[in-house]
Amino acid sequence: METQNTWRRRIAALVLTVALLVTCMPSAWATADLNVDAGFYLKQSRSGTCTLTAAAMMLRRRAYLDGRSDWVDVTENSVRSAAWSNGLAHSFTYKSMKVLYATLPTDNTVKTQTLINLLAAHPEGIVLYDRTEPHAVLLTDYTNGTFYCSDPAGNISAGRVPVSEASVSMEDSSCYWYIAEDQNAAVPTTSDLQLAGVTYPVNVHTGSGMSLNGTVTATAGSTLAEVAVLVEDAAGNTVMSASAALTGAETSWSLRQVDNQILFGTLPAGSYAFLVIAEDTTGASLCFSSNFTVSDAAASSGTYWSAQDPEGTMLQDELVSVEQVPDAQSTGLDGFFSFLDQLF
Repeated sequence: METQNTWRRRIAALVLTVALLVTCMPSAWATADLNVDAGFYLKQSRSGTCTLTAAAMMLRRRAYLDGRSDWVDVTENSVRSAAWSNGLAHSFTYKSMKVLYATLPTDNTVKTQTLINLLAAHPEGIVLYDRTEPHAVLLTDYTNGTFYCSDPAGNISAGRVPVSEASVSMEDSSCYWYIAEDQNAAVPTTSDLQLAGVTYPVNVHTGSGMSLNGTVTATAGSTLAEVAVLVEDAAGNTVMSASAALTGAETSWSLRQVDNQILFGTLPAGSYAFLVIAEDTTGASLCFSSNFTVSDAAASSGTYWSAQDPEGTMLQDELVSVEQVPDAQSTGLDGFFSFLDQLF
């Protein structure tokens, strides 16, 4: 039976392998700079449709990232039939992009970190809502210590502006909409190591649990060699972990088998990362990572998949957060594994 240190070495090796393959992400991720306005931003057509217009801008940017040629056709009017019913629906799907609603922590420090994490995972932005106004903006990015947004209100400058110049207050904002699923960026095939149907935490209420869902499937003609589920704290320390009890013949494995070992409800308030790491007998590896918070906010979850094929191409419809390792390209895998040997 493997020792804990041996298992942690394997996990670290997989994470570093993924870090080395960041340059293999789809070209849309490598070339798109959403901070340069290519026509992403809109103004609301009438009073009361700020949430709809902000959602249209979010979907417009996501479609651009996905490489859809019809991203310019995503407008307030085109989104209305899917998303509007006397207000922006808490759940709707538009052009294979599923949008969900969630609440924010009340503590401003935790709220700020939650929003930073959300923007890191959602480069298309999120719809941020301030009930005290009431008004919504598209929160676009957090750059050099400043939150930026696009405000659909007609009396605010067009394009991307600091939130301090918009019609909402970060302190008073209490909820948001985000793209939880996107089937446009890539289509998984049966020949690749896959993680499908994973449910990941965003905001978890203290003392409340969350069920694990998702299935890891090996590359066609292969079997699973290693699968692990981990929770790390903000310092990168593993606070929970569970590994699959594999016989060597499994072609797929459900995360539900370790649901009783990953107990979100026992975590104290703070910032965390949820990881699923797998490898099959062809040598294909997969690393899924999503940041989340534990606070007094309502729990929220979304579902999306992430996979890496045996040649190293990252197939995904959300940006997977991986640790950037200095000089990764120059040292090579052998150097990294020597580095790991020194660490462990």
